[in-house]
Amino acid sequence: MLSTLVGARLPSRYHKFFKLPERSESRAVVDTADTRLGKLAGDWLRRRQCENGVRRLNVGSEALHIRLQLIELADSTVDIQSYLVRDDLSGNLVAMALIKAANRGVRVRLLMDDALTQPVDPGLLALGRHEKIEVRVFNPFPRHRSRFVSFIANFNLLNRRMHNKSFTVDSQFTIVGGRNLADEYFQSSLLSEFLDEDLLAIGKVVGDVSNGFDEYWNTKESIPIDFLGRPQAIPSIEEMMGEGARFIEHHSEGRLIVDVGAQDLTLDEDGLALVQADAELVLDHPDKVRGLVRRQVGETTDHLRKMATEAGSELIVVSPYFVPLRQGVDLFASLVERGVRVVIVTNSLASTNHSSVHAVYARYRKPLLRKGVELYELITSPETDADAQAAKITLHSKVAVVDRDELFVGSFNLDPRSLYINTEMGMAVRSSRLASEMAESINSRLPELAYRLELTSKGALCWLSRHNDNEKIFSKEPHTTIWRRLSTWLMSLLPIEGQM
Repeated sequence: MLSTLVGARLPSRYHKFFKLPERSESRAVVDTADTRLGKLAGDWLRRRQCENGVRRLNVGSEALHIRLQLIELADSTVDIQSYLVRDDLSGNLVAMALIKAANRGVRVRLLMDDALTQPVDPGLLALGRHEKIEVRVFNPFPRHRSRFVSFIANFNLLNRRMHNKSFTVDSQFTIVGGRNLADEYFQSSLLSEFLDEDLLAIGKVVGDVSNGFDEYWNTKESIPIDFLGRPQAIPSIEEMMGEGARFIEHHSEGRLIVDVGAQDLTLDEDGLALVQADAELVLDHPDKVRGLVRRQVGETTDHLRKMATEAGSELIVVSPYFVPLRQGVDLFASLVERGVRVVIVTNSLASTNHSSVHAVYARYRKPLLRKGVELYELITSPETDADAQAAKITLHSKVAVVDRDELFVGSFNLDPRSLYINTEMGMAVRSSRLASEMAESINSRLPELAYRLELTSKGALCWLSRHNDNEKIFSKEPHTTIWRRLSTWLMSLLPIEGQM
């Protein structure tokens, strides 16, 4: 699996941390028209004489169900790029499916960022030992000392992460969006769940996603995981399969298994439910992590800025971590001045999982409202029956909709980290049907899921919630303790804006 090193030499900073691996360059397999998925995609596109088919995946259990179905139908390759892969139920379901695919000869490439990877992960190491599976880690931390010490010592390099997410099978079907491989992204946790979005696509855009994956896979920052772990800690594939099967069986009556099993969508001509659309991959290049120039933007930033400035009647932005900076406020203000309705949806302090981001975002709420921007913050737990136990809901979708004609779904947050530091990707789709459906679903659910922020006559913030014709007005961050509000305010005093 690992042979001679092809392409650029590894970064010199790795020489003192790792025994340098020999890596083989590999590329997407493009001759896959005769695979099961190739025939399915080809027939669908030919019958409609179009270049792309796209489907919105906004339900977590459906998004996981389709991923598992795609792996089950794979005949040639599976390429997965993710910021995070967690050893939980969804991670085990995917891992088991990948091993079964590899056992029947499918080549599997798994690329993840190293920001949240365990220093030694026996499961990932075991996967990488399968002759048909290779696991690589992007921009890895040194393993000979603590991650914190390494981060401080190599801040300019290790601060820059690969935030991309894609899931491509047989170079025929791809999923691009905001979901990592972890339970909360598939809305299956009893304690917390993330509202998220993906797009499933076939056609020309899939080839672009595959080429983008290859660019990251073969870049010098992508290191085989074998060289980061301890060989004695690696279980065999058989042991991993046994442990995974027992873990899944133990949770067989849990919400995730039940919800995924209840999905009736099938990947066939009748079940695809794709929409004809113009689709374009928007992708930062991996060398963005090498850019030490302050305020250096990538291709995703440029594309989204262009989309926003071209809005003629309506711009809807959904961003869980929203720090628009002064130039963002000015951009949105200029749109409102020329008659564009600008709607921003983000997390509230109660719903966010990053209080530090909220501390910086809070500086921009009043300026945005004064300029006429509509600002909404997610309600952490929607109204439920008194006896029901609701999971904490956190917004994780990254969406932009322009004039109900064009939409973007991807990994990009509207904050300095996505703008200047991390690599990001997404899919831009021009389709009045898909964009209108996305805009309508967001607008129709805002009264149920979000507070609308307004300014009082004295210029103070207030939060309005409307549920079943009942209106509540909050004068402080709703459903938060005084300690959380105080600690968040203290964070706002720190010079951290550029890292959010």
